[in-house]
Amino acid sequence: MGEAQVISLIALAVAFVGLLLNSRKDTRTDAAEAAKTQAKLDSLISGVDDIRLEMRSVQKDIREHGERLAKIEGRLEVLEQKKED
Repeated sequence: MGEAQVISLIALAVAFVGLLLNSRKDTRTDAAEAAKTQAKLDSLISGVDDIRLEMRSVQKDIREHGERLAKIEGRLEVLEQKKED
């Protein structure tokens, strides 16, 4: 085997090892990015759940205020009728 062939085989082996190492780094990087993305999604889901709970609370408050307003309007009508009599 000639000197050029040995150098070519060594270069090929180095290139192959480089590809393997790069592939492992890419896999680790992809896994880390996937974990970050999942954490962000979990945070968003939690935020949406919090917003839903707050919306329910606000809707309940609005209903209660509507009921109170109806009672007040009813009392005002009674007072106005008494005033007219």
